[in-house]
Amino acid sequence: MINFNFGKKKPDKKQLIIVSIVMATIVGTLSQCTGVGENKIWDLIDEVQRKYFPGTILNELVIKDPEKLQRRVTRDVDRAIEEYNRLTGNSEGVIMSKPRFIQKEPDGSEAQKLLGGEMRLCAPWVDDCPKE
Repeated sequence: MINFNFGKKKPDKKQLIIVSIVMATIVGTLSQCTGVGENKIWDLIDEVQRKYFPGTILNELVIKDPEKLQRRVTRDVDRAIEEYNRLTGNSEGVIMSKPRFIQKEPDGSEAQKLLGGEMRLCAPWVDDCPKE
């Protein structure tokens, strides 16, 4: 009988334990030798493995450790905020720009005769958002 498995095979607990012990030893030694904090070394390892070796057992180690996972989420959110500020030209660090209110005259349809023209909010960083 042949068994087929689909998808990524999850590492078993024994593999996770062995790799976590080895990595903790390596990170602790590097931290002692370089004077760099262990969290920063873990962050570097996490970013390298996410870019060059996605889906490895190191990713499982980060996901299963709440502290390491929280640091990953914080880095991702900080990166998204920096990207937002870069795209919007927002140098003051304000998280949100105020939306623009746009109101159009009724187009003659029965619904707009009763309710009025189109109203919407438009984000100022969107290309087709009319200027005030």
